[in-house]
Amino acid sequence: MFMDASRLSDLELNEAVRRSGGECRIEGCLGQRFIGAGMDGCRISIGGIPGNALGAYVDDCRVEVFGNAQDATGDTMNDGAIYVDGQAGDATGY
Repeated sequence: MFMDASRLSDLELNEAVRRSGGECRIEGCLGQRFIGAGMDGCRISIGGIPGNALGAYVDDCRVEVFGNAQDATGDTMNDGAIYVDGQAGDATGY
């Protein structure tokens, strides 16, 4: 499922990701927080700059970021992988 995040709030984007069944491509991301947080088995591709706590508390997820990521990427993740094709902020993989 394709999503244009450019006009979505954190809450709206995360609700859309959950409704997608965890398989989605997000474009236009600009600081939305908690993307994929707490999900199981998700596959998320992100164009832009996701906000703090990207992929926090995930299980068996694969998240790819084509850009930079902010702080706390992968905070307390249980299983999976997060790839950032750019720079990541403080506490990445904490």
